Amino acid sequence: MSPSSGPPGYAWDWVSRQRLVWREARSRLAREDDPVGRRYAAVSAKPDVVPLLRADYAGDPVVARTVRDVITELVFLGRTDRPFEELQVRNAPRGLRWWWRELTGEDVGSPPPASAGTPADRIPRQLELEDVLGGYGD
Repeated sequence: MSPSSGPPGYAWDWVSRQRLVWREARSRLAREDDPVGRRYAAVSAKPDVVPLLRADYAGDPVVARTVRDVITELVFLGRTDRPFEELQVRNAPRGLRWWWRELTGEDVGSPPPASAGTPADRIPRQLELEDVLGGYGD
């Protein structure tokens, strides 16, 4: 990530769905003594907070540090010193994976693709007359 670009839209979409994350980031920023604190103290609703975080992230190191700290503490429970795989997160959304890469530098890539074929034991089979007469399918 280049410092001027900031997180992609899907990473912010993920943050916007994590109420605890954006509210805690806003709360911590509202306690700051500089203009950042006044800006964040003046907002409290998601439609105001998330766009403000998004706008400030790339240009304000206090906001960027706070967002990263909150995600590290609340989402990953401070466990960014190990591989992502050890967290045993199933079906991690790409926004979550992006933040992991931002915090640790580890590229976790995309989730494994779904199997192209259907396993043979899951292919529906046509019942035969003897199955029906024998009570199969009742």
